[in-house]
Amino acid sequence: MKRLFFGQLLLIWSFVAISSDIRVPIKEVMVTFSGETCIEDSNKIASLFSQLKVDDLKSEIDGHNHASILKELWDFKIHLHEKMREFFARGELTTECGRAMRSSFKNIREIEDVIEEDYSRKNKDVIFPNSAFTTPNQHVRLSPKFKNFNMLKDLQSGDLILSRGNAYTSAAIANLGEFDTQFSHLSIVYKDEQGKYWTVESHIEVGSFVREIEDHIKDSNFRTMVFRFDDPLLAKTAATFAFQKVKEASETKGNIPYDFGFDMDESKTLFCSELISWAFGEVSNQEVLIPMVRNRIQLRKSSFVKDIGITAQESFVPADLEIDPRFKIIAEWRDANRVNDSLQKDAILQSMFRWVDQYGYRMRNASSKKSLFYRNIVWVLRRTPLLKTFVKEKLPLNMSRKLIGYFGVLESIGELLHEKLRKSDEEAIKTRGLPLLKAERYQLLDQVREDDLKLKRPKLHKMFRPEE
Repeated sequence: MKRLFFGQLLLIWSFVAISSDIRVPIKEVMVTFSGETCIEDSNKIASLFSQLKVDDLKSEIDGHNHASILKELWDFKIHLHEKMREFFARGELTTECGRAMRSSFKNIREIEDVIEEDYSRKNKDVIFPNSAFTTPNQHVRLSPKFKNFNMLKDLQSGDLILSRGNAYTSAAIANLGEFDTQFSHLSIVYKDEQGKYWTVESHIEVGSFVREIEDHIKDSNFRTMVFRFDDPLLAKTAATFAFQKVKEASETKGNIPYDFGFDMDESKTLFCSELISWAFGEVSNQEVLIPMVRNRIQLRKSSFVKDIGITAQESFVPADLEIDPRFKIIAEWRDANRVNDSLQKDAILQSMFRWVDQYGYRMRNASSKKSLFYRNIVWVLRRTPLLKTFVKEKLPLNMSRKLIGYFGVLESIGELLHEKLRKSDEEAIKTRGLPLLKAERYQLLDQVREDDLKLKRPKLHKMFRPEE
């Protein structure tokens, strides 16, 4: 079986439409890829994809069919995920192996993003739905085990929806832990006795709540993945527990508050991933703990993490689900028309985090109009009788004035840097046919930071600068 599996991989990659500079090394890595070599080989794969240059991508995209390249990359990513599950089944999967594979998935996905965006830009006559749940939708990638899966009809109670929101806070959460990721939110699906679908979720603005899946779809996320736990009965029980507990709380005491501390060891407050972990733990007598490996939150950018209210040393970042081998991948989708917006926001937050670690940068509370508005008007309105209903859906009572001020500063910094990136991406597309790649975005943002330092009245450094 092992020989057949690797033979299939080699067959796939003998036709892959990515530069031969990467094709040959990938073949060599996959021949030896095992539990023992997982860390070394995963790092090689991640490095190979991250080092692809603009000219490599441009020549391959221009010379091949977008759909075939995307299919080959998707197939390869699924094979890697299945290898991780095989290692786990044989007792060979280590924490370090899972962390190394995370980088492989992320770097492959970044190349998929570039190709999918290029396809959408060059094919204006092709319909690109703005939701994974729109049917039919040829842009949803399905695992071979679920090739006939219907996103609106075949979900089960206990399926998990991993997604990426649109806000700068979503970018911050996606890149929050020790590794940068591409997802910011996790929801659990519940199917009632009438066959109606619901999601159980926790949002910063309102805490934990249940809603019809149609309302979840209206969030218009950048990305969506669907996962299924290997024990569907346990997953169904967890979904039922979560639905009933969260719904009961909302109808009696009010929504369970959002957990800004990301503390997995208490359940009086819950953030999105913690809600799922709590449900699985409760119905399994704490035998099934999700994720398998917690993310080290304070490993880098610790001052930023503390400023936005996080106290936990380790926690469950939504994308940790991708390296939990007890879950199967069902589907993945991205909004090809907006993927650049997502990548730009990632680059901004990743650059900010680098500046925190390298130069001691820190956000200055109440340093922007938006921050002052949030602190002095919105926060007060939330606590004012008769007026609080106007902001009830925008701000939880357990968010402090200081914390909402930091979120306002984050949005202001994001908007300032985003404007610079948008213009540069538009120019790059005009001159060479592709937007900036990640390393180029980092370089541009570093230049913006340096140029702002030279201004008599700096804009960025008014809000975000080294500690004095």
